[in-house]
Amino acid sequence: PLIDIGANLLDPMFRGEYREKPRHQVDLPAVLQRAAAAGVGQIMVTAGSLEEAREALALCRSAPRDGSWPELVCTVGVHPTRCGEFEAWAEGPDAYLAALLAAGQEGAGGPCVAVGEFGLDYDRLQFCSKDVQLKFFERQLVELAAPLGLPLFLHCRTGEAAQDLASILEKHVARLPERPGAVHSFDGSLEDAMRFVKLGFCIGINGCSLRTQENLEVVKQLPGESIVIETDAPWCGIKATHAGHKFVRSAWDEVKKPEKWEDGKCVNGRCEPCHLRQVLEVVAGCRGEDVEALAAQTTANARRIFFCGRS
Repeated sequence: PLIDIGANLLDPMFRGEYREKPRHQVDLPAVLQRAAAAGVGQIMVTAGSLEEAREALALCRSAPRDGSWPELVCTVGVHPTRCGEFEAWAEGPDAYLAALLAAGQEGAGGPCVAVGEFGLDYDRLQFCSKDVQLKFFERQLVELAAPLGLPLFLHCRTGEAAQDLASILEKHVARLPERPGAVHSFDGSLEDAMRFVKLGFCIGINGCSLRTQENLEVVKQLPGESIVIETDAPWCGIKATHAGHKFVRSAWDEVKKPEKWEDGKCVNGRCEPCHLRQVLEVVAGCRGEDVEALAAQTTANARRIFFCGRS
């Protein structure tokens, strides 16, 4: 079975809401049944705030255990663009961090398998300034990730952010867990990727990592034991305009618009965990590898990092 190391299952789109407007009924159960039917065995639900961390834990605990859904696990952490929440919190940043740590401790050994989604995003500084991002990335690394001892699920946008992120991780290398984690949705240079690999991180590949010919060249040269795959659903779908699209073999029936929603069909433009197979096909295609062999390798990689010691 495949492992989707990152899906935003708490996104309103899976409740039928698009840009704050209700378009169709809640269909997350159907989305997860489709994923299971497509061979996805486990999904890591990504949280980007304290509220989402609590929601993610609740979703994982409520999931059926009969094989109709993939197994759900989750992260606890604050997304770089939302680090303003630390300072906006009524009781202050220390209390916010303490509450995050409590959520992580409550879920550790159960659904919570990683700290994240956290890191640096210099592409969207309009949501949170660089200095606030840097401050709370480091604080989460030291005061959340280190005490929990869980692998990291890292967000990194722009080459400059990659340099800063790697420098901070190198500075705190002694605090990194034995299985450091993954840099998700990677779309940077091979040089940046290899700096993370050298620290023991895997590189998370999704549709956003496969847009251009340059992206494919990077993916081609990554060490096989360092590749993990993800959808980042409902974002980062593989589009017909992407360089990697020529390698896609799988397809699902879909409706053109959310308001035309039909039971049993995907919605055009809304990525789902079932589409993980397309990511696998593109990565295998551009590397000239057998799809099933790569499936086994990426699953083993994800198990090694995020599921070590779990049955």
